[in-house]
Amino acid sequence: MRTSSLVLAGSLLTLLAAACGSESSGPPMSGAQLFENNCSMCHMRDGSGSNLAPTLHGKKQFWTRETLARYLVDPHGYVAKDPRLKAQGAKYSLPMPSYKMLARGDLEKLADHVLAMP
Repeated sequence: MRTSSLVLAGSLLTLLAAACGSESSGPPMSGAQLFENNCSMCHMRDGSGSNLAPTLHGKKQFWTRETLARYLVDPHGYVAKDPRLKAQGAKYSLPMPSYKMLARGDLEKLADHVLAMP
């Protein structure tokens, strides 16, 4: 039962992320705006984390812009290969959704914003 609930929750988050992060005809978004639209519901506006997702503070010690952008496209693939991420993910009830719908430039701006957090 728990597994099917997690799969359903993950699917809903992916749909929500797609709706929030879909391309628009407006001006390009900054990394902060992308974070607000795609990440703040779980990671909080300041990146401090919540019961749904870990803090994003201090992630610069683990990631580069390129690796974080790739992770955002395929978080499940990264988690499967990384014991640190697997242990971290086990503490939260919802899986990290993919942001493959974001353009490469937006992924990089989002990664820069996260890596700039203290």
